Amino acid sequence: MIRLPKFLRKALKTHPQPPSREVEPPLFITGAMRSGTTFLVSKVVSHPQLLKVGDELDKVWNHIGGAQIGAKCVHKTAEDASGQYAYQMSNYFFNFIQESKGLKRHLMRAANKYNKEFGRVFHDWENIIPVNKSPHLINKMEYVLELFPTSKFVYIIRDIRGHSASMKVHFNFYRTKKGKVAFLPEDHKDCWSLVDETPETVLGPTSYPPTFGLIPEMWIRLNKIGLETAKRLGPEKVMVVKYEDLIADQEALMKKIFNFIGTHEKHAAETAKIARAKMANINTTTKGNSLEKWKKTLTQEEKDELDQCITTHQKEYDAVLALVEELKVRA
Repeated sequence: MIRLPKFLRKALKTHPQPPSREVEPPLFITGAMRSGTTFLVSKVVSHPQLLKVGDELDKVWNHIGGAQIGAKCVHKTAEDASGQYAYQMSNYFFNFIQESKGLKRHLMRAANKYNKEFGRVFHDWENIIPVNKSPHLINKMEYVLELFPTSKFVYIIRDIRGHSASMKVHFNFYRTKKGKVAFLPEDHKDCWSLVDETPETVLGPTSYPPTFGLIPEMWIRLNKIGLETAKRLGPEKVMVVKYEDLIADQEALMKKIFNFIGTHEKHAAETAKIARAKMANINTTTKGNSLEKWKKTLTQEEKDELDQCITTHQKEYDAVLALVEELKVRA
């Protein structure tokens, strides 16, 4: 058997096995739907190291990740995780990164940057961090960390009134365009279930439409479980960002977010530039000032329902606000 000299094997890269190297764990961005996850990820993926993987990966998590996201969004714990789910999701992220290095993905990113004026075309592939933005991981953070123990979360929370107004528009769109209505599940740790609209589903007190007060009730439920999980996991794993603070002072908070993520020092100048760039808030459902427009988009009856929901769940609502003040990053 002919054996090539060592210098030739090195030049031709014919070693029996490639060298090992560490890779960066994924970053997960979550929070209740309509809380600013899209705005936040748009800022984050302007960085050379941060690559947005797909849209929200709901079908991927369902198919190979065991997370049960979709028509029914189920709470998951670390005990529900498995090595097979970890392997399959890790492989998905790896393959997405490899495909993203090709010409097609470069052109797609260039088109996105041209049309939406955010994101980037070229990346630091040696230090790349895949980013998965998914509101449906808000009640699955410990599950995800069991699959990716060294990963981190950025958790964003929006005021209950602005959130509820935006969710109303979101759900009305689903009903009009897709014939779906949202049900409040019996398990307080589960998220919304979406079902086909029928005379029975739209008349029940546990669906929206018609019961608007369910929207703020779900805000309380989800943020209670999400923030309690964030507190257990600690600030090294989960950074809590208040949406209103991010809108008010993007530069200061983005610097802290990039520091939390642990971006490379060689990108310090670019990191500061991205943090400094004032990106207009992207309202994906309605136009207007996202901090104030709820006053116009909610009817007086809906405002009253929202206030009644807070009164009914006052203890839980106050607990959520207290956790926000305790955990949120400050500019």
